[in-house]
Amino acid sequence: MRNGSLRAFLTSAAVGFFCVVAAPVFAEQNVLRVVIESDPPSLDPTQSTSAVVTYFADLVYEPLFAYDSKGSVQPQLVQNYTVSEDHLKYTFTLRDGATFHDGKPVKSADVIASLERFFSKDSSGSELKKRIKALQASDDKSFTLTLSEPYGFVLDVLAKRTPTIPYIYPAWTIAAGTGVPISDHIGSGPYIYDPQASRPGSVLTLRRNPQYAGRAEPQDLLAGSRKGGSDVIELHSMPDSQTAANALTAGEVDFISDLDPDLVEQLQTTPGIVVGPFDPRSGTILLRFNSLTPPFNDARARRAVAMVTDQSQYFPLVTARPEDGKECKSIFTCDSPYTNFVGSDVIGNMNVDAAKKLVKESGYDGTPIVVLQPTDVPNLKAVALVAAQQLRSIGFNVEVAASDWATLIQRRALKVPQSEGGWNLFVTTATADQLDSPLNSLPANMNCETSWAGWPCDKVAEDIKSAFEKATSVDERKKLAADFQARILEVMPYVPAGQFVSLSAWSDKLQNIAKGPGAPFYGIVKKAD
Repeated sequence: MRNGSLRAFLTSAAVGFFCVVAAPVFAEQNVLRVVIESDPPSLDPTQSTSAVVTYFADLVYEPLFAYDSKGSVQPQLVQNYTVSEDHLKYTFTLRDGATFHDGKPVKSADVIASLERFFSKDSSGSELKKRIKALQASDDKSFTLTLSEPYGFVLDVLAKRTPTIPYIYPAWTIAAGTGVPISDHIGSGPYIYDPQASRPGSVLTLRRNPQYAGRAEPQDLLAGSRKGGSDVIELHSMPDSQTAANALTAGEVDFISDLDPDLVEQLQTTPGIVVGPFDPRSGTILLRFNSLTPPFNDARARRAVAMVTDQSQYFPLVTARPEDGKECKSIFTCDSPYTNFVGSDVIGNMNVDAAKKLVKESGYDGTPIVVLQPTDVPNLKAVALVAAQQLRSIGFNVEVAASDWATLIQRRALKVPQSEGGWNLFVTTATADQLDSPLNSLPANMNCETSWAGWPCDKVAEDIKSAFEKATSVDERKKLAADFQARILEVMPYVPAGQFVSLSAWSDKLQNIAKGPGAPFYGIVKKAD
């Protein structure tokens, strides 16, 4: 085992029930085996925005509130709450019977410590923090949040679905400070992480929490019951997509979360296999710049890349069916309440001469541009090569740095020049719920302290976002969303490179599969043979 304190927890006689969950997997146990996109770069959900980390975290941890399938916020760890008439004081009571995996109850002190960590890590959290006059425990099961001014997004922030997600942790596991990764992965969720059975780089093993006391309501996407549907859930990383497909066909795994488009036709015609979207809402391909280092510390160089970003060259790389991909030049996706096309003419206008002129004006000196390429994510592997070629077409000298996704995540965290191991551009995808408003857009976060890898910083955009937060009408918010997009596409911290629907594949023995933004694995039931 890699962590001494967690080992002590797993073997502690004080936790009597753990002798049950730490037992070997016997034949009669129901095991759900899921192939995730890549090996998680971290198991701390406050240290990574990667979806594979969220898959793990949703099994282990719980938030105070969660979204249902209709997009409404519902209580999760909170049993009930009240809001004062002046909308300045929120009083919360925690759910009866909520305990952490070490057997200790979830207390208000844990909530407050967890929220303080979240506030320091997340832009929407920091916006809420600015308005908090006091966050205090009333007793072990209740706490109050008092605002300095009314704020209409308190519950939305506490239910936030995009990284960083405000999960609740035992206070002692995060006591070392916000900059120290969590090493004891203990939550209150339906599954307990078993590091003894896990093999880093290959499989993460989680066992159903026999003491879990969840909500009584039926599961509704992320809201309601989180009761485990399987005795054990294994999260497998398989860099070779054909190997994963073969394993699914042979019954060695049950679910592939992100299906390689090249394998869709093969699996669609395989008896016993279902192919379809796990999240029916669209995602977007992103070209993300490092805004700190030359040449992309100059908006002219970033806009030059946007001008030659031909979306029709990108979305076919991540889809197998024509209907699953399309051009979309809105930063909010093309199925958001805030979809607009203000300022989007710059994307893919293919004015190569004008783009070359901007590159020259930016002062680019011929230093190789480092494009990070993930070798174990087939879709993005190809996307990186197309991006590199389009960069070359306007005069950039490009070096493609190939690595697995976990290594890429580590490298993209570096703020050093490319000559010292840094980078200039990476490619990724974002789900619709990570993009569809100024508040939750991960790549459009321009907060100088909390912005995502690439670290853009722009007060104008943040001021527009603040105005959006204060707006009281839908029409006012839509206008401000258009203003926000205009500013984002002026400074161009990233380029949207096409919209798509991602497909998954699973055994037809699986039941109760939730579908939607951020759909979790915990409720899936596997029928016996």
